Amino acid sequence: MPMLDVPGARLHHTVTGSGPVLLCIPGGAADSGMFAPITGPLAEHYTVITYDPRGISRSILDDPDEKQRVEVHADDALRLLDSVSEEPAVIFASSGGCMQAFDLVTRRPGRVRTLFAHEPPLTYLLDGQPDIDPDELLHIHREHGIEAAVAKFMAEAGFEAGEGALSPEMRKNMEFFVVHLMKIIGGFRPDYEALKASGTRIVVGVGETSAGQPAHEAAVLAAGRLGVEPAYFPGDHGGFASEAAAFAPLLRKTLDG
Repeated sequence: MPMLDVPGARLHHTVTGSGPVLLCIPGGAADSGMFAPITGPLAEHYTVITYDPRGISRSILDDPDEKQRVEVHADDALRLLDSVSEEPAVIFASSGGCMQAFDLVTRRPGRVRTLFAHEPPLTYLLDGQPDIDPDELLHIHREHGIEAAVAKFMAEAGFEAGEGALSPEMRKNMEFFVVHLMKIIGGFRPDYEALKASGTRIVVGVGETSAGQPAHEAAVLAAGRLGVEPAYFPGDHGGFASEAAAFAPLLRKTLDG
C-alpha cells in the first residue's frame, strides 16, 4: 500500500499514468475513490495522483485528536506533488478540497500551473442564506448520532441523501468531517487578490444540474471575485463521478486551455 510520510500523518495515495502531474484533491469526507471513474481517462494524458486526506479512510494520523488546519492539508498536497515532480502541476479540487488548493496557490505562487476548482462551497458569499452551522451538526452528532448529523448536512447543502445505513468506513469519515473538518472548511476565506496575482490559471467549475444548491451558487460568486466566468460541467456536485464519460474529456480540454 503506497504511503507518504508527512508531519503527523501517513498519506495513502496512488500515482497512475504519465505526462504532466495532475493532483486530485477530494472534499469533505470523501477519499481518493471518488475520482476512480475519471482516473483512467485522465491517466492517458497526465500523471494522476489521487489520495486520501489525512484522517480519512487509509491515511493515518499520529494523533487522531489533533486540531486540523487548512494549511496543513495544503502542505500535504504540496508534498504529494513534490514526491512526483517539482515541475508546475495541475490540480483538480472538489468541494471542500478547493480550500487547501486555494491556500497552496496563494502561499506557493508558480507551483500550480492550472487549478480547476469544482464547486468550492464558499457559502459565506451568499446573501441572506446562513451557512451550515458546524456547531449545530456537532451537537446533533453527539446527541443523536452521525446518521442524524449527516441527514441534516445533506438537507442544508441541497444534496440527495443516500439510501441505507452508512458503511463503517463512511461512518468513520463522516465523523471525522463533522468533528474536525467542517469548521475549518466553512471558516476559510480565500485571498482573491493573491489568487489573481499568483500566476496560476484558475477555472471554477459548476455542475449543469446543481443550480440552486448553495455550493453551486457560491462557486458562481467566487468565479466573479476571481474575474473569471464559471465553467459548466456535466452533472451536479459530484458530476465527475456520476457523469464521468462526459466529464473527463471536457475536463481535459479545459485543463489544456
